[in-house]
Amino acid sequence: MTQLSNPFVDTLARESQRARSRGRYLASKGPWLGVLGLASLAVWFSVVGVQTLSDGGGLWHSLATDRDQMAGPALLAVVGAIFLAERLWPAVQRPALARAHVVDAGYLALFAVVVAPFVTLVSTGFGVEIDRYAHFLVLGRMSLLPQVGAVGLILVGIDAMNWLAHVANHRSAALWRLHALHHSQEDMSVFTTFRTHPLAHASYLPTLLPVLLLGASGPVPASALVVYGCLVTLPHANLRWTFGPLGRILVSPAYHRLHHARSPLDSRGAVNFGFVLVCWDRMARHAAFPTGKEPILTGIETRPVPIEQAVRTSRTPAVVLAQLAQPFMANAATDGPA
Repeated sequence: MTQLSNPFVDTLARESQRARSRGRYLASKGPWLGVLGLASLAVWFSVVGVQTLSDGGGLWHSLATDRDQMAGPALLAVVGAIFLAERLWPAVQRPALARAHVVDAGYLALFAVVVAPFVTLVSTGFGVEIDRYAHFLVLGRMSLLPQVGAVGLILVGIDAMNWLAHVANHRSAALWRLHALHHSQEDMSVFTTFRTHPLAHASYLPTLLPVLLLGASGPVPASALVVYGCLVTLPHANLRWTFGPLGRILVSPAYHRLHHARSPLDSRGAVNFGFVLVCWDRMARHAAFPTGKEPILTGIETRPVPIEQAVRTSRTPAVVLAQLAQPFMANAATDGPA
């Protein structure tokens, strides 16, 4: 007996099939769409930042001042001193002009010339939008809290938000597309600090919240932020330093190297997300302390990010361009477990 079709049931079946197809498409393109969304947000904040600073007549002065703070003489001097220490007490012997060092030094130059102004504009736009749409979050001056206490609280808050953003960079497939470049380095040095995709800095905008929320109780001196920035560069150094007992409080090069392990240390996967303080990892049970053994291999297994060690020297510029372009590809080799 021939079964008559039910138009209503057939329509539901077709809609269900379309919904499943859309779901599969979004699942496969989700990381790409996420990167495009973050890029769009960064562009919007940049536009707001340009308008705000231009209206105040201090656009170029603000860009120059912030650049000197983020990549000025103090930071460059610290980076130079750490690089010298790497020559004297290396964790892994590497030539001073190893291609990894040259490429990462290039990322430092990119940071100083392009990324620092970009961060200034995006941060300014983010702050304006928070003040405009979430001003209720901004706290007034707390008279019982001395200025030095407020500054200390803000710096600790910055470090906590850096930790959260760093974890998000590993947990989110879209953010991992951007963060994977930083982890691709197989010959770490102090310059590896700056081996970061420019757009990845937009994922750390929540780091500004402690400044925006508590700034009325005590603005953070520029010198304190410079010191914090210098402390952030040290953990990537090619050094065996563990800081001894102090390494249970502050992130050391040996501690952070475990975060860049080529293979997971245990079932927890990535560990040691801290920037300056170890306490956030310890509270989340994601701290792994160095044991004094030979330094582990760094990088990412299967090399999903194009790296300079895999090509001829003449191909190095093309590899760097491929590294920067990869997150914007519809399908990328980094779309897998972080």
